[in-house]
Amino acid sequence: MTFTSEQYRSFKLLSPAGCIIALLGFFLTFTEINCNGTTLDTITGVELATGYSPDIDLTESNDEPETKQEKYDPNVFALNAWIAAMLGLALFLIPKMRDQHALHLIIALIGFGCMIGLMFNLKSALNDAKSSGGVVNVDLPITFDMQPGYWIVTASFFLTLVADIVLWMHQRKVIADLHASRQPDNESNLS
Repeated sequence: MTFTSEQYRSFKLLSPAGCIIALLGFFLTFTEINCNGTTLDTITGVELATGYSPDIDLTESNDEPETKQEKYDPNVFALNAWIAAMLGLALFLIPKMRDQHALHLIIALIGFGCMIGLMFNLKSALNDAKSSGGVVNVDLPITFDMQPGYWIVTASFFLTLVADIVLWMHQRKVIADLHASRQPDNESNLS
């Protein structure tokens, strides 16, 4: 794949743009907790990454007086994706790091993988809570629905990953062509 210099510069902006969109997406709703079609709570990406206090009480205990609910710990997948978005943007702001496409690719891969892991982690945590019968009242049909904020961040990381793969492959081809042009012609040396 060969780019003109203008195409290369335009394509190169996809990586930091994807990180900016991902960072902004963390301020949107990532998931809703629903019961029979009624939204009980919404959780943003920032809340998942930094920890949050739920707006609802899903415990089985109706006898105990209402107490202040504990704050949930940060979700490791959300936190790592948030850090990946910040790191990807920070690397672009350092001029010497802008052309380190392999590093950008690894960061985008971590961010995308963490977003996929986040969805499975949230779904399995709810299923585990329901099946253990401990924390969540199993009589309630409670579900997690992933919301646009989650999908925007996931898509941003995916597009950033694709852009970084293409840029990395282009960079490798340019380096290989440069090395090939510096090699002496073996046929002319033999004759």
